[in-house]
Amino acid sequence: MKYTRFLSAITLLLSMSTAYAANIQYGVMCYHDVVDESAPPEAYGGDEFDDEFRRQYYPQTITVNKLINHFNWLKNNGYTPVSWQQIKDAKAGRGKLPAKPVLLTFDDGYISFYKTIFPVLKAYNYPAMYALVTSWMETPANGYIAYGKKKLSRKAFITWEQVREMQQSGLIEIASHSHDLHRSNFGNPFGSEFAAALPGKYENGRYETPEEYRKRIADDLRRSADIIEKHTGKRPNALVWPYGQYNREATEIARKEGFDSDFTLFDLKLNEDSAGHVGRILVDHETGYGVIKSYLEGKMFESKIKRAVYVNLDDLYSPNTEEFNRNFDKLVSRIAQLGVSVVYLQAFSDEDGNGIAETVYFPNRHLKMKADLFSRVAWQLMTRSGVKVYAWMPMTAFNFGSGYDYVSNSGARRLSFNNEKNRRAVSEVYEDLAFSSRFNGLLFQNDAVFADFKGNLPSGAFGNSQYWQQVATNIDGLIRYSDQLKAGAMKYSFNGAVELKSVHNLYAGQAIDKEAQKWFTQSLSKYIKHYDYTAIALMPYEKGQNTNTQDAGKWVKSATHDIKKTGIPLDKTIFELPAQNRQTNQHVPATELVQWMEDLKKGGVKNIAYGPDDFVNDRPAINIVKPAFSIKR
Repeated sequence: MKYTRFLSAITLLLSMSTAYAANIQYGVMCYHDVVDESAPPEAYGGDEFDDEFRRQYYPQTITVNKLINHFNWLKNNGYTPVSWQQIKDAKAGRGKLPAKPVLLTFDDGYISFYKTIFPVLKAYNYPAMYALVTSWMETPANGYIAYGKKKLSRKAFITWEQVREMQQSGLIEIASHSHDLHRSNFGNPFGSEFAAALPGKYENGRYETPEEYRKRIADDLRRSADIIEKHTGKRPNALVWPYGQYNREATEIARKEGFDSDFTLFDLKLNEDSAGHVGRILVDHETGYGVIKSYLEGKMFESKIKRAVYVNLDDLYSPNTEEFNRNFDKLVSRIAQLGVSVVYLQAFSDEDGNGIAETVYFPNRHLKMKADLFSRVAWQLMTRSGVKVYAWMPMTAFNFGSGYDYVSNSGARRLSFNNEKNRRAVSEVYEDLAFSSRFNGLLFQNDAVFADFKGNLPSGAFGNSQYWQQVATNIDGLIRYSDQLKAGAMKYSFNGAVELKSVHNLYAGQAIDKEAQKWFTQSLSKYIKHYDYTAIALMPYEKGQNTNTQDAGKWVKSATHDIKKTGIPLDKTIFELPAQNRQTNQHVPATELVQWMEDLKKGGVKNIAYGPDDFVNDRPAINIVKPAFSIKR
């Protein structure tokens, strides 16, 4: 009896420990350089030190007074800085964290950490993580370090002797910030620069191979760990990704090299025990207490309203360089002025309008590359226009030539998603897209619709339970297939699942009519649950169902009402409007498009998209559509 009670008590304690560990939440704050404006030049490296650097502020630089104020704010609001080891122990059930735990991290290895920050940490008895770039640390004392476009004196950074002193205090844990990944590489023939930890380095007229990429990352991380161990006697097991940029492949490499933890950046949510990566909030001179408070309380603001436009790369491409550059500038400028949040950027070519991708706009293993454009255009839209870019891709509408299994769907030729060779090939196309390009999400084109199961069912099976069971099986199969495609992209997609969102297209008729969903192998309810967003295409002029503006407007209102009646959550739904009448090949007037937008908003719709956008000819006219469509007024 006593033994049984003892076991019960142990089981209860273990379950309590496990439950506690599972509910761990903690914030991580990322700092860089901290300056003491009252300090003389010699405090930063002696008389020979470049005084110009000492007085130069970077976006991440804050003053020591602000740092002290941050520490006081944390203390006064009940937050307790903890070490990374404490967090790991709590995750493993070996201890408890105090209420409101916070991890303080400092990147890059500036001398200010030793001269200014470390004394403050000791005064408060606050632990911290310190991430070092070992190639900078190995630079000779009289040398210079490439820091972006500038060169900084080695004296601006800490020494190994100082590192050892701080490590011995017990307050400072040393992490790797890579050996030589704290810089950018050219990522395409046009000179776009991506974080060096990301794949697709373009050099000497070619892209690196996946094998070369894996070796480059593994060699760098191993060398960094070796150097830190050599100088401190302890091998680091925490990796801080430069610029917070990473991908799944790089993470797997890091794990093999002994890093059991990795830290990112720009995260809006608190970390939990189940998180694969440790997110951090970047603290700079503009970070106010309101932002810190919102982050640590898990209440960071994120706009719930989405505005998206479709952009066809076929409309941008031109073999004439002058014409291309002129139209490219128009596109980037227009998207910035429109004030939208997302661009669905076509990654394939469909010049004949048959809905099938024969060529694509990125290097890959299976299809001809029409032009190497996607990487450049996506990056410029992200960095210059300030939008998220989703790669708009087919699921089954590819022409891989002979040797692949195709099916006919109402006259349209599609790859069979039930064929393993087909699935693997398309997944590799998605993987290759992510290897060479940076983007924020995937838009799955609504081409994987199959209403014909001949060959899978016995003759006369249509209409019976066996047929509809086959339909349900294929819907689930299509969703699993899209997961495989996303996984292909996720291998190299920057910032992994945190960044890569998914959208699936669905026509309004299929969203409203459940029988139509079965017929076309679609499921609104399953899409809503599975994807980040379901984009419902409203096509008021499709197949001549409406012939005038008044009837089309009534149809949009009616369709919106019917879709809402299904009970779907509107925050996971995007209502798409056509900017072109496909029956007449005429552009929908901007005034009519705006009226539809206003009707959608009156009906409670939050997320709206339209396409295609004719950025070359300003259609729809930006001065008309922007007031109704923009979220960045």
